[in-house]
Amino acid sequence: MTSRDFVLPSLKMIETFEVAARLGSFKKAAGELGVTPGAVSHQVRGLEQSLEINLFVRQSRTVVLTSEGIALYEVASKSINEIRQSIQKILAVNETAQISIGSTTAVSSLWLTPKIAEFWRDFGHIQINQEVRDRPFRRPLSLDLTIEYAVSPPKEIAKVLFEDKLLPLCSPEFKRTNINTLKELSQSHLIHLDANETNWTSWPNWFAALGYAGELSVRHRVNNYAIALQLAQDGLGVVLGWKHLVNPLIDNGRLVPLTSFEIDAPGKFYLIPSRGKIKEQVRVFSSWILP
Repeated sequence: MTSRDFVLPSLKMIETFEVAARLGSFKKAAGELGVTPGAVSHQVRGLEQSLEINLFVRQSRTVVLTSEGIALYEVASKSINEIRQSIQKILAVNETAQISIGSTTAVSSLWLTPKIAEFWRDFGHIQINQEVRDRPFRRPLSLDLTIEYAVSPPKEIAKVLFEDKLLPLCSPEFKRTNINTLKELSQSHLIHLDANETNWTSWPNWFAALGYAGELSVRHRVNNYAIALQLAQDGLGVVLGWKHLVNPLIDNGRLVPLTSFEIDAPGKFYLIPSRGKIKEQVRVFSSWILP
């Protein structure tokens, strides 16, 4: 037989051969495949005839591989296992391609949702469900992933999504108040965020980091960062801005830096997976979104 005459045998023949070779018996192979021993023998014989070689030495109750059979079995076994694993992964992703992600309102609206929109351009078959809350997520997590800000690395297996800088932001109209010094800023219309459970940096923390210990005005006090951002956009005061997180509002001109003062955020934003087995689609999303 020349290479030009060769035609690849059917996958059914190869699979039947692999099972028979692995079990060393046509009868046992028939049991695993759900066919008769005669059907196994017929498939193996067809493979041998197409290759023009003997793959087995037939004995009374067993079959033994020839040297050619051993060489083919090694390749067939590896290839069939790789095909089976690939198909299982494809089916697992397509059948249960859902991810649940938890984050704060601000993280969801300003950073995560735009990222998900980009992700869907390449992985539109993966459904992503968001749970938004402005308080800590309970442990153990009922979600696949959470995005959380923390000063110290979480105990869980967490990856850093991004670091940030903190600076005073306001509307373009409010900027006309022409505030330049920390003392002037401290007496301005500061929008305070009461969200101790989230560990987010407060105005007192920010001023202290810059060495200012004077009194701070309290013009507005809210418990939701999205509300604080909206008040600032409406020209009602100055919000402590997370530069990377609120970048969309800076890019479109809704918020602008009021002064040149800024500090590095003491913490980082982490992507935290739930404990236990991580689903394939979660691995795909995590690899995509992590820097």
